[in-house]
Amino acid sequence: MFALRWLTACVLLQALPAGPIETGRGTVTISGEITATAGAKDEIAFFNYTDYEHNALRMFRLSLSGMWRPSSRFAVLTELRSEDLQRVIPYALYVRVRPWDKVPFDVQVGRIPPVFGTFARRSYGTDNPLIGFPLAYQYLTSVRPDAVPANADELLLMRGRGWRATYTVGNKLEPGPGVPVVSAYRWDTGVEARYATERIEAAFSVTSGTLSNPRVEDDNDGRQLAARAAWHPSAGLTLGASGARGAFVDRAIVNEYEPVLGPHDYTQDAVGVDGEYSRGYWLVRGEAIFSRWTLPKINAPFIDRPLGARTGYVEGRYRFMPRLFGALRVDTLSFTKVAGQRLFEGQPTEWDAPVSRVELGGGVNIQRNLTARLVVQRNWRDGGRVHDRTYVSGQLSYWF
Repeated sequence: MFALRWLTACVLLQALPAGPIETGRGTVTISGEITATAGAKDEIAFFNYTDYEHNALRMFRLSLSGMWRPSSRFAVLTELRSEDLQRVIPYALYVRVRPWDKVPFDVQVGRIPPVFGTFARRSYGTDNPLIGFPLAYQYLTSVRPDAVPANADELLLMRGRGWRATYTVGNKLEPGPGVPVVSAYRWDTGVEARYATERIEAAFSVTSGTLSNPRVEDDNDGRQLAARAAWHPSAGLTLGASGARGAFVDRAIVNEYEPVLGPHDYTQDAVGVDGEYSRGYWLVRGEAIFSRWTLPKINAPFIDRPLGARTGYVEGRYRFMPRLFGALRVDTLSFTKVAGQRLFEGQPTEWDAPVSRVELGGGVNIQRNLTARLVVQRNWRDGGRVHDRTYVSGQLSYWF
């Protein structure tokens, strides 16, 4: 019976599309991805909680992408996603215009790919060697755009509770998730210009939200400016640098306190560097990001300086043979300090609990577009309800 089921499954897999579907005489291209990740429930520590309030190590995700290219200079692209069979999310929807055929320059308008960093633009099923996401792109800090702490003590009380932060200013006493340093689960809305050759890349964008809070509808009448430049000095080597600055705090909060505090720019600012090197059976990548959020200075003890976060990761993948690979990621996230009065004896303390993560695993390509992975992830945190936790998860990912 088992042999019959295995044979049936193999026949079905062989019948599935092995690559993108083309129609309309090549003007329409459709691709998709189905990813099933199984792991233990995590209803206490929330190390892998996402800004859509799902567990990144226990998720069923469907993705469907399409491109209509009626001419060489114009294309419409979209991607629809659904996580855990819930609502369908328009992850991407934009037009791409290339004004000149012989100049590698294009303009994209709509819900566009992010400019900052590299991880958020990767194709998850094919380009993530592990299952989890780097802390910078997934871990929820205790900062929220729609609710802010009235003072430093209120902020410190939420250390390690980014999955359920509660503040008294803005969306009062309504628990909700904070934001990651950079969101990999949502793309922002705006305009992007990009130039790319074999040696250099440059991109610039103007969008509605920020790195940690991408938006479809603007919530503060502000804009984010972001840019990235990359250099390819030799085959397999890429070095890049990014920067971004955008209005972060909800306009309702700004309007409420502007008569008292005067006009201020409550922004998220970030800079980052990234690198990638591949040779033979090896692929090594890494990023380092420094971000800071400026919040209103409302009551004593004051939050009298921007809240900074420092994060970085290095990951590597090695192919033992064409179908079998192993991977490792080492990750860290730390924060600048603030001083309260009631907590930590008034001593300067990191405003959120620093986190470290190691993820080790590997996978096998059952066929070119079907991959099975198994990983072990270890987390440490200096705060929160749970200070450390280990997760084991498996994943099956199919794409075409």
